[in-house]
Amino acid sequence: MYIKVMKMLVEQLKTKFNTNEPIFTNEILAMFSEYSRAYVFRLINKAEKKGEIIKFDTGVYYIPTNSIIGTSTITAEDVVKKKYVVYKENVYGVYSGLNLQNMFSVTTQMPNTIEIVSNNESMRCRKIKIDGRTIILRKSRCKIDRSNAPAYTILQLLSDMGNSSDMNDRTKESITKYMKENLVSKEELVSLAKVFPAQTTKNLMYSGVLNVITQW
Repeated sequence: MYIKVMKMLVEQLKTKFNTNEPIFTNEILAMFSEYSRAYVFRLINKAEKKGEIIKFDTGVYYIPTNSIIGTSTITAEDVVKKKYVVYKENVYGVYSGLNLQNMFSVTTQMPNTIEIVSNNESMRCRKIKIDGRTIILRKSRCKIDRSNAPAYTILQLLSDMGNSSDMNDRTKESITKYMKENLVSKEELVSLAKVFPAQTTKNLMYSGVLNVITQW
């Protein structure tokens, strides 16, 4: 009976989650709420010993794939993206700091620290460790969703830069391309800027970003 239930757990996990996708303990517990927490953990441990699932970090598992080069793994980036930024159609966070500046060609520096602003963080700022990587989490200034995440991303970039004079032509081109691809409007940026510091609004006005927006 015990082995049968463990196999059922694994099969249901494979049905719900992709291989090499972070699976959080609370997701597993929710799927098997008819069983006690202790019993579910025993099933998880059994499945882990059989190599059906692998524990990546505290509270994080995944279903591995195997090839001639060995067993697959996941990364800290995979975990934080699902937990704090986006999962399937749900968007609830954006990247910030050097990660974001690198994306828009403000810097070529590749940061060791991952910085994220998220609805799923309740503190103004805190640091956590995932698989040895430092993650800086910040509470979002307003609710982030699929509709406003692109505009929030632009404003977060302008907020992190400190001064719009740091923006070079390549960065402006990157921002323009991003806004066009994501249909970010001038009205959306101006409205959302109200929840950011005054310096962010100043950077928005003097950066020239608003001048390049047309009716996409």
